[in-house]
Amino acid sequence: MGEAKRRAAARKLEHATVDQRLRRLGIDTAKFGFYDQPAFLAEERHNGEFLDQYAIWVKSRPRTAEYDERVRDIVPRLAELLADLFERRNMHRSCVHASSMMQRILDRLGVWSYGLKGSMIMEVECEDLWRGQCMCDTSDFAGAELGHAWVVAPPFEILDPTIRLQNPPGDAMNRFTPPIVVVEGASLIRPTIDDVIGAELRELYAQSEGRTDEQLHHRLIPHLKEFGRNFPSREVKIEELTLRYVPAGVRISDVVLEEINGAGDQLTGAQVWNDYVAPTFSKYIVLGGV
Repeated sequence: MGEAKRRAAARKLEHATVDQRLRRLGIDTAKFGFYDQPAFLAEERHNGEFLDQYAIWVKSRPRTAEYDERVRDIVPRLAELLADLFERRNMHRSCVHASSMMQRILDRLGVWSYGLKGSMIMEVECEDLWRGQCMCDTSDFAGAELGHAWVVAPPFEILDPTIRLQNPPGDAMNRFTPPIVVVEGASLIRPTIDDVIGAELRELYAQSEGRTDEQLHHRLIPHLKEFGRNFPSREVKIEELTLRYVPAGVRISDVVLEEINGAGDQLTGAQVWNDYVAPTFSKYIVLGGV
């Protein structure tokens, strides 16, 4: 058996195992967004890592060529639509809102997906440019959500509709940054301390401990290596720009699409769906509004 066939057989077995486990709990895995089902939520309440099972199920789910063609038709266009909407409203650093909306929109359009949270690093070596959104860093205010959020919708391994909104207007990095990132076949990488921990926080630890610990990221995120076995870190190169995505957790909005950013004063999930997505993607809709 060739390597590709061995990997396919391993994914099929993994999916069957996870699917059986979920169904034994009373979860109907045939329905999009089954993470909202009462049986799933009940299990999640006493198992903080149970949401990983949804992502593993989606990641290992067998796909047909026809399904992949549907995904490749929908996903880039949806990412572009969201990028344009958020950019027109100057909604900078809004990766959580955009990725949360995208997942729940994809459910309604018949595309399986899940969200990841962690670090995202941007580098243009030839211009000596580096920008980091690290999951471990000092914060400007208590309760700030650090790091970055993005989406996975197989066969796409990275969907990032707000990549160009992560730096302020006028930042030199913006000249090299595409409006969206929609990637298949991104290279696997091993995360380093620079990917996970911001420079200021690293310096604080070095001062307090009297030494530099190159394994500090594994001390601060003890599950990083184990999580990476199912959800590996990846690197994307777009001309001079190098992007590194280092996930540390699965993230799916705990509210319905219409309520995402519902308390905000800008773009809400209800507006995005009713005014833009539903009219544009009407032929793909498999689930209506909630």
